[in-house]
Amino acid sequence: MKKIQIVSSSNCKNCELLYEVVSTIVKKKGIDAQLEKVVDIKEVVKYGVMTTPLLVVDGKLKHSGAPIPAPQQIEKLISE
Repeated sequence: MKKIQIVSSSNCKNCELLYEVVSTIVKKKGIDAQLEKVVDIKEVVKYGVMTTPLLVVDGKLKHSGAPIPAPQQIEKLISE
């Protein structure tokens, strides 16, 4: 099972959008994954970036900042 995290320092519009897109992809594609939102500046800093949202899959940073990737690209990022 994959662990997918949407990490942010606050509840931002792009963070919510990324969470919704990832959630939809996971459900539609039947991806075995645990999806969670993490709102903690310490987690953002841990990845060495200061732009949110972060897309983290199994502890690896796959994307940071806005604009968020297209759904097809997000699917590829979480499937790698």
